[in-house]
Amino acid sequence: MKKYIFLILTFFIIFISCVNKKEEKLFSRLSNNESGIYFSNDLSYDDDFNIFTYRNYFNGGGVGVIDINNDNLLDIYLTSNLNSNKLYLNLGDMKFKDVTDESGVGGMKSWSTGVSIADVNADGFLDIYVCNSGDIEGDNKQNELFINNGDQTFTERAKEFGLDDMGFSTHAAFFDYDKDGDLDMYLLNNSYQAIGSFNLKKNERPKRDFVGGDKLFKNMDGKFIDVSEEAGIYGSVIGFGLGVTIGDIDKDGWLDIYVSNDFFERDYLYINNKNGGFDEVLEKQIRSVSAASMGADLADINNDGYSDIFVTDMLPEPDDRVKTVTTFDSWDRYQYGFNNGYWHQFTRNTLQLNNYGESFSEIGRLAGVEATDWSWGALMFDFQNDGLKDIFVANGIYRDLTNQDFLQYVTQDEVVKRITSANKVDYKTLISYIPSEPVSNYGFINKGDLKFENLSLKLGLDEPSFSNGSAYADLDNDGDYDLIVNNVNMDMFLYKNNSNKMYPENHFLRLILDGKEGNPYAVGAKVTIYINGEKFYKEQMPIRGFQSTVDHRLLFGIGKNKKIDSLHIIWPSDKISVVKNLDVDQTIIFSETDLEEKYDYEKEINNKLFFELDSLGPINYKHNENYYVDFDKDRLLFHMNSTEGPCICKGDVNNDGKEDVFIGGAYGYPGALYVQQRNGKFKKLELNVFQKDKNSEDIDCEFFYANDDDFIDLYVASGGSEFSEFSTGLADRLYVNSGSNDFMKIDKILPNDKFESSSVVEVSDFDNDGDNDLFVGIRLIPQNYGLSPSSYILKNDGKGNFINVTNEIAESLNKIGMVTDAKWIDIDNDKDMDLVIIGHWIPITIFENRNGKFFKSENSSLKYSNGWWNVIEYADFNGDSLPDLVVGNHGLNSRFKADKQKPILMYVNDFDDNGDIEQIIFQYNGDESYPLSLRHDLVMQMPILKKKYLKYENYKNQTINDIFDQEKINNSIINKVFDLKTSIYFNDDSLNFKKVDLPVDVQFSTTNAISIDDYNNDSFKDVLIGGNLFRVKPEVGKYDAQYGLLLLGDKDGKFKKMTSIESGINFVGQVRDFLSIDNYLFVLNNDEKIQTYQLNNQ
Repeated sequence: MKKYIFLILTFFIIFISCVNKKEEKLFSRLSNNESGIYFSNDLSYDDDFNIFTYRNYFNGGGVGVIDINNDNLLDIYLTSNLNSNKLYLNLGDMKFKDVTDESGVGGMKSWSTGVSIADVNADGFLDIYVCNSGDIEGDNKQNELFINNGDQTFTERAKEFGLDDMGFSTHAAFFDYDKDGDLDMYLLNNSYQAIGSFNLKKNERPKRDFVGGDKLFKNMDGKFIDVSEEAGIYGSVIGFGLGVTIGDIDKDGWLDIYVSNDFFERDYLYINNKNGGFDEVLEKQIRSVSAASMGADLADINNDGYSDIFVTDMLPEPDDRVKTVTTFDSWDRYQYGFNNGYWHQFTRNTLQLNNYGESFSEIGRLAGVEATDWSWGALMFDFQNDGLKDIFVANGIYRDLTNQDFLQYVTQDEVVKRITSANKVDYKTLISYIPSEPVSNYGFINKGDLKFENLSLKLGLDEPSFSNGSAYADLDNDGDYDLIVNNVNMDMFLYKNNSNKMYPENHFLRLILDGKEGNPYAVGAKVTIYINGEKFYKEQMPIRGFQSTVDHRLLFGIGKNKKIDSLHIIWPSDKISVVKNLDVDQTIIFSETDLEEKYDYEKEINNKLFFELDSLGPINYKHNENYYVDFDKDRLLFHMNSTEGPCICKGDVNNDGKEDVFIGGAYGYPGALYVQQRNGKFKKLELNVFQKDKNSEDIDCEFFYANDDDFIDLYVASGGSEFSEFSTGLADRLYVNSGSNDFMKIDKILPNDKFESSSVVEVSDFDNDGDNDLFVGIRLIPQNYGLSPSSYILKNDGKGNFINVTNEIAESLNKIGMVTDAKWIDIDNDKDMDLVIIGHWIPITIFENRNGKFFKSENSSLKYSNGWWNVIEYADFNGDSLPDLVVGNHGLNSRFKADKQKPILMYVNDFDDNGDIEQIIFQYNGDESYPLSLRHDLVMQMPILKKKYLKYENYKNQTINDIFDQEKINNSIINKVFDLKTSIYFNDDSLNFKKVDLPVDVQFSTTNAISIDDYNNDSFKDVLIGGNLFRVKPEVGKYDAQYGLLLLGDKDGKFKKMTSIESGINFVGQVRDFLSIDNYLFVLNNDEKIQTYQLNNQ
């Protein structure tokens, strides 16, 4: 018996031990007792000073990492809004001591915000600059500069240095913008004016606000002088700066500035003009920005040697938060902001991928980092020394003013009466109604290939909090970055990094840079490590993130590599150090002194494959899109279908041996015929026949021989979503060539004697009777998006009369779905033409030609290929004599996500029984599928739901089964999307297709145009891609990250992307089609000028 009792007790003890044993995390949070840091940024409020009288009340404090005594143990400075700032001396082994009082850095002013650590007086000791704010009416908010005395004490000398600014300061960045050898300073201020008091039609940006406004200070012999105006720095009352980030963005040796602005003002991108000032170029280089930009960081996330930009915003990730605290601009509000100069702003984090210093592609949605809730700190650093920079985001707002139920509640009459009396507001009561919900910070692991995964739980960073400023630093000198986070109304977080234990196979190299006099810490230096063809790039710029400063020593994670091939340092003086064959896991000190060689920043002139002709190219044409808002009719859709034109096609209309060009117009604009001249230029023919048809939307066109004469004719497909089913503007047009530079329109409603929205026309003699027949695809049923239209095969009688034979030879084309493109291809190599069709919400579909009749192929390899397909082309890429397919899709840089297990769903029905159908789109968020539409949008469209969803809280986590009864669901049409990737499908001899992924850059945006050719003359087919879609709802944000992409093919059918600096390609907007004539490549853009490129034959 005793034996059994002993065994039971043993088992129990082991069980309890296993339960209590914590899983080791990459980051371990140290308690106050363990670290010796007792700090909480505690905020109380009263009726005079609170979130309603000072809008930045809960923005929080910053973190500064500093070595105050040069003992190589990094100390921590934390700012407090209402109480004393604190300095903690590093005693070693992650133990700290509060030395605030004896060092004299507690601060005497109100409301400290950002902290900047820099050697301001260049004596070799780091100093502390603290930004102050919050004193609304008084004069107690001068910024403070604590100069390090070298004996662990500091003296406040801001006024002496000219840095006692009295604006509502957020943060300051010290850097040498003019390359004179000392540190200058950019001061980020936040406007004092109430948001509701602005007239957005007044352009305040160029007007300098001398009380506040951002400022640039030039260091002149130790005195800082405001040179903002002459340097081209905006300092207006609409500057709501929350982040300032410095780096050499274009790698020309001169430091540039990115400023993230909150509220309605757009961000600023200042490129150094090398002449004492800056050019603000955001609208030239960045197509979309965050709407409520907060913290920002600059770092190279893809190891290409260029710094990318990450900016935080306020978009939540889980459905319950999206549905209860989020609202988006309407289309009209978004257009109002854009038309008044505030650019394209969208509620989400943005990750701007640097296109080699020429432009940026916003890829936050593709990377998976766009939604992290109410976010502040943004830091990009290598968590585990694997050589890839990860992303940390600090989150939380102590009182969430965006809670939609709170906003509804406090506007009710009885509540207004309760909190107001005698024209005075009871702010304490009002604030008590605002929800306070801590949220987890985010830790994104860089998976490579521009993909990130939030692993905050696994990393140990998931504790719900109200976090703001944050900084990374190797506090225990063990070769990895630890993390410090400043929180509101809760203890700060100190995380020890356990990489050296959990990932001992990963190695590091730490650099201490010894700069020249005036800049002892070599701020602005650039370091690149080369190992086995890989590069690892960092810039020495410790002031970064939100209101914070990180470790001034550069620590490189280099993964499993055990040897460094070479290390290159470009110093602020442009001198260069090169060291080869370095060991890993060590700290090395490099000095800027006694160097001779200078780095040559003059960019090598590449022999680019294409060069763009100027605006006076062969064809002088600009497409103008008509104004129509699809969302006024279809309120629950997210993308406009009215901007899918124009079209372009070629043919020799006058039989002179030269190809001529037709370009279609939007509604209200006629198509145009351009005849090629002897000198290669094109002359527009003014033809009345096209003018008469200007009230059609030209979506596709094809020159072909329709009748039995010798003159080429023209078919134009009319489409768009702005027409009713009774509109004559939807009739396709067949123009017969008269032979005298004129055309006559055939008097017939094509393709099927009724008005339909066409998308594509394709020509083929499918029946081999010697004349050209047509396939015409139908895009949508007018005013009934989501229902499935039919498409048609038109047989030519040999005289140019076209007869609809669909029912006789291709019955499955009836109600085939929303077709966007098609190709006649002998897909099975049986010497007859088959038909391949693509579209939105439908799979890639093959119709096999069997003795002149077309049968829908039940192809298992394409069964789950439903996508938002836009364009299809084909070629034999792998040399097996079978046509392979290149199919352009929506892409992955989108709020929309889909796969076989978790498709996008669109339910179509007259849900409210009012005679009109609604389209409700559902998408998976986690393991359940929820409507993308917010409560107010759904209720506006279907008021019958208002009683069911009186509160936003009731609408969260609602599935289709929660919203509608089963009968409605059963009677609904359900469209599905499984795949959003642009891909290549390799064909085998049994009509099975193998889907092959293309380089990730292809997925940056929608793909609307594809051209296949051997552009580099290596005998292998290459693929040129163009895309983008701008007219979409702000809540999904426009698709604009594609600047054109050339993929070079090889003998195995594999593709390698050509960079823009190699290809010379830079497409300006929404590409709709390509056309090649001789050595010219014409790029047709929606609502933009046509671009012309010429192949470089050298």
